[in-house]
Amino acid sequence: MQIDMHFYGIYAIARAAGLDPETAMTVAHASQFVDDAIEDEHALIANNSAIVPTMTSHKPLDYRNALAGEQWKVWIPFHFLPGNDPKAMTFVERMVTLPDSEPAKQMLTDTLDEQNRIYWPHLIGIAAHVYADTFSHFGFVGFASQWNRVKDDDIKIINIQKQSGIFKYIKGKLEEFKARFLSPMAEIIPVGHGAVATLPDRPYLEWSFNYQTHAGKPSYKKRKNTENFLAACQKLHKYFNDFAEKAAGSVTVNPNKKWNDIEAPVRSLLESKEPVDQRIDAWKKAIAKGVFCRATEIDKTIKYDELKWAPKTLQHELQPGQGIGKMDACSYIRAAWRHRTYVLHELLPKFDLVTY
Repeated sequence: MQIDMHFYGIYAIARAAGLDPETAMTVAHASQFVDDAIEDEHALIANNSAIVPTMTSHKPLDYRNALAGEQWKVWIPFHFLPGNDPKAMTFVERMVTLPDSEPAKQMLTDTLDEQNRIYWPHLIGIAAHVYADTFSHFGFVGFASQWNRVKDDDIKIINIQKQSGIFKYIKGKLEEFKARFLSPMAEIIPVGHGAVATLPDRPYLEWSFNYQTHAGKPSYKKRKNTENFLAACQKLHKYFNDFAEKAAGSVTVNPNKKWNDIEAPVRSLLESKEPVDQRIDAWKKAIAKGVFCRATEIDKTIKYDELKWAPKTLQHELQPGQGIGKMDACSYIRAAWRHRTYVLHELLPKFDLVTY
């Protein structure tokens, strides 16, 4: 998924579930920042303390994408959570991401445990990103594997006319992605859904493909992104409802909207066949009009700033007398560390996918 869903969509759904604007903003920012936390260099602060980031993503051309250890520390816990298909015949098949899998559901449940309260609401946003990605990244594995290879000539866009402007836009983006990132990168490092570029992340697409080295399941290969994204939104609405109830007293809980109240406008937003900037504008307008909640000034002016939580900017953001440990950037680092540690050292071992 892209920023229109990971930030603006998450914000809208969190508000509809009853979270106050400030908490919803933190949840949504943490969700999107999973894709933007690409720095791993420590940052020195004026009082001679240091921040050591928890990296949660890599740039496509980052050499670390080729390192198995980095794939396990970044792509698997934050973007391609293993699904543990009970019918799988091999380890690789068990590692394939699946929508709303048992590991994914257990991950959400764990975030709401009282022991994780100290990481709220940043951990909630991180988990929301990971969970949402299971509905778009399914069918692929988060480490370099032949499983991820796709027949390039078999990729088809189904629900958009070839003569339309949006079809040309998508094809242009696909070719640009291939030229910049997939040749020869995908041949050397077949990680995740790189072979199909951003097609799984566009909410309005219906498309299909075939794997190169195996048959795969039919449900993996023919996609209706809108239906998958809508299912994710419904599940996340319940998750945020559960969080609002659990965190009552720690966050302000506002009157919420039932899923039936927002399903139609969410579907309409997901079906919009527009570039990402226009999809963002559509989400922002719907939020400001009160589609998801009684709109406040924060709701009417929301905007994502990818530099806001960047560790290197903290020395400029830190106010006199302000404790650095309470800043959002540091809270995100701790929450991301907790999430990664939980997935690799607690969750996956439960399913015998990792052994210690």
